Amino acid sequence: GRDERATMLSRAETIPLDRLAVRVPDGMVPGQAIAFPTPSGQQFQAVVPAGVRPGQTFIVMVPRTPPPSAPVANVPMGLPVEMPPARAPSSSSSPGRAAATAEPARLLRADSGIDQLIAPAWQDGQALKHAECSICFEPLSEGPIGVFLNEAGKRVSPHFFNLDAAREWLRSGNGHCPLTRQRIASVALVPDVREDPQGWWKVVDVNGDGKLSRHEVLEALKAQLPIDSDKLDEAMADPRHWIWEQWDQDRSGFIEQSEALQKEGLVDFVREVFAASQKPQNGIPDMRTDKDGWYRYWDEDNDGTLDREEIVRALLKTLKLTSDQARVRQMRQTIAEIWPIFDTDGSGSIDREEFLRPGDGLADTIIATLGT
Repeated sequence: GRDERATMLSRAETIPLDRLAVRVPDGMVPGQAIAFPTPSGQQFQAVVPAGVRPGQTFIVMVPRTPPPSAPVANVPMGLPVEMPPARAPSSSSSPGRAAATAEPARLLRADSGIDQLIAPAWQDGQALKHAECSICFEPLSEGPIGVFLNEAGKRVSPHFFNLDAAREWLRSGNGHCPLTRQRIASVALVPDVREDPQGWWKVVDVNGDGKLSRHEVLEALKAQLPIDSDKLDEAMADPRHWIWEQWDQDRSGFIEQSEALQKEGLVDFVREVFAASQKPQNGIPDMRTDKDGWYRYWDEDNDGTLDREEIVRALLKTLKLTSDQARVRQMRQTIAEIWPIFDTDGSGSIDREEFLRPGDGLADTIIATLGT
C-alpha cells in the first residue's frame, strides 16, 4: 500500500548524478539510440528526444564516478553503482549493437539554468544485447515482463525486466532502476502485444505521447517476441535501414499507434520478417575442469576481459539459476563481496590472467565460495 511504498522510497540510497549535455551528430534522427562518452571516459547510451536535430543538444543524468571501493561485509542487492570505464569495442562485436557515437558529453553546472527535457541514459551490456532481463538474465520473451515506474506513475527508462525479478528488485533493491539509476516506486505488468495490443501500447509508450520512437518500439518487440535480436539491432542502428523507408516515411523517428498495431502493421511485419531461427547451443565448459575454456566461452566480445555483470550472468546461466530470484540476489551479493579483491584498480573488469591465477585467482575463489 501507500505506507509500504513510502517506506521503500525513504530507504532508497542517494546516488550522486551529473547533468550532461549531449550534442547530436550529423545523420542522426530523433528516436535513434546514441552512444556518448562522459568526461570521465565512461560510455553511455540514450535515445535522441523528439524535436532534437543534428547540431542541437539534449540533457542526460549519469551517475558520478566514485573512487574504487574497498571490500565490504554485506553488499545490498543491485547492479554496481560504480560504473566501469569505457572499453574500446572489439572488431568481433556484433554490428547490430553499435549505436551512433557522439562527441564527449559536456558537464553542466548545477546552476547552469538550462531547463530541458532530461532523457534517460544507460550503459550497454550483455543482457541488452541478448534481449535478457538486466537483473536475472532470463530471456525476456520467455515470461511475463514489467517496467519500473516513478512516484508519478511514469516509466523511468525504456527497458523491460522479468516481472518476478523486477518485483524482487523493488522489494529489496536499492530503490533505483538498475540501468538508468532513476528512483522507482512501482512495477507495471506489460500486457502481451499478441493478446492486448492496446494495453501493450499504453505501457510501452514511455512518455505517453501516443507514438513510439524507433528505439522504443523495437526494444518492446524484442522483449516479448521470439525474434532475431541481432538483425533488429542492425535496423535500430541504421537510420536509413529499409524498414524505416516503409514505416517512418516522414523520417520523424517515431511510429504512430495505428501504423504499429493495425493488421499487417509494423508489429505483424517484425514478427514475420525478423523471426528468430534456432541457433546451435554449444555446451558450457565446466569451470572446475576447464577454467580457460569457461572464460573464453563467456568472453563473447573477445576483448580479453570480463566485467562484473558478465561474470554474474555467466555464473547464473552456468548454474541455471536465472529463474530463482532469491538465488539471483545471493549470487549478486557474493560476487559484489569478493570483487574488490580482484578489481584492485576499480576498472570494473578483470583479465584472463587474474581469472586463471592458480590458488588465488577469481576462478578458484568462485569455486571455493560457491562450491561449483
